[in-house]
Amino acid sequence: MRTLITIFALVLAGGLLAQEQPEVKIDASGMAAIGNDRAACIEEAILDAKRNAVEQALGVLVNAEALAQNYEVVWETIRTRSQGYVKHWELLGEPEWDTRNGLVKVRIRATVSTIDAVKALWEIPEVYVALERPRVGVKLLAVDTRQPEPTSTATLTQALQARGFAVADGSGNPAEVLIIGTVRTEAGIRLGDKGAPYGLGEVIATQKAYADVRVVWADTGATLVPPFHWEATGFSFNSNEEARQEALQTLGRELVEESKAALGQKALAALISQLYNGLRVRLVVRGADYRTLSQFSDKLRTIRGVASVERERLEAGDGVVEAVVRLPPALFRRQLVELRVGTKRVSILRYSPSLIRLALR
Repeated sequence: MRTLITIFALVLAGGLLAQEQPEVKIDASGMAAIGNDRAACIEEAILDAKRNAVEQALGVLVNAEALAQNYEVVWETIRTRSQGYVKHWELLGEPEWDTRNGLVKVRIRATVSTIDAVKALWEIPEVYVALERPRVGVKLLAVDTRQPEPTSTATLTQALQARGFAVADGSGNPAEVLIIGTVRTEAGIRLGDKGAPYGLGEVIATQKAYADVRVVWADTGATLVPPFHWEATGFSFNSNEEARQEALQTLGRELVEESKAALGQKALAALISQLYNGLRVRLVVRGADYRTLSQFSDKLRTIRGVASVERERLEAGDGVVEAVVRLPPALFRRQLVELRVGTKRVSILRYSPSLIRLALR
């Protein structure tokens, strides 16, 4: 089974049709042995720098701890294709000729398309271990009634489950990520419509279904994937309503159908970009006062991979801190429980990728 059974590839199984692809800018170095052809040496060093840029871009996800024995296999896959992932690059300064060690060194600034890199990792299950596997919920509303649209919702849910995604089922395991949006249908050709071109109305009915969808963190409501649009067509030789139902079913199916647009890949790529640039996590410290919250925030800043700590506040008797984190969720939690605030240690009560509730004991 293809293992987008992991995290946010799943999360975003919806069809990300945004015009811009997730990209990150990386400064990276490369080197090559000095030979007789200096131009060729520089070219080889630049290629090495490109490989290193791609490794940095995916490093928040693909790490030795997560991949264990397959670490080198994964990186070899990336290295052999890395030049295609670098969309733009520029040389920073002049090449450095280290004749003593027989090396030429270069430094570049590269724009790496994470969506293209993810495609190379699609078949490697271990790649997603570090990101865990959030439960996905689906909330698609009919535009006219603002009530749940049952057909597209059910089909999308079944399609997610068929691909191994963890789908919230309302049995005490709430969704951590929500695919939300609105759905509407529009008649194309109606059966019995004598004015349809080529007399098609006498034999077939067509309907279009449209969805405007986005993906958010369930706990905080923060956007994970910006709004995108998707549409599908249904046909029937029997009735207009059957064509409508077929359009809604196709809509739900195609939102996660890999052959249509590799949408899961795009979603995972968006997540990797977010992790690289910093994933916003809300930490709620039970019963904390201002002094304790300030001490906790100071300790939080000492964790390597915490880019910033922002917006300390008290809310409903608890302390709340917003942090920007460049670590896989599981690794960040392991770092958290090692913190000591005064004489107390951190105890995690409940967590999702975007929200962690904890106590100091």
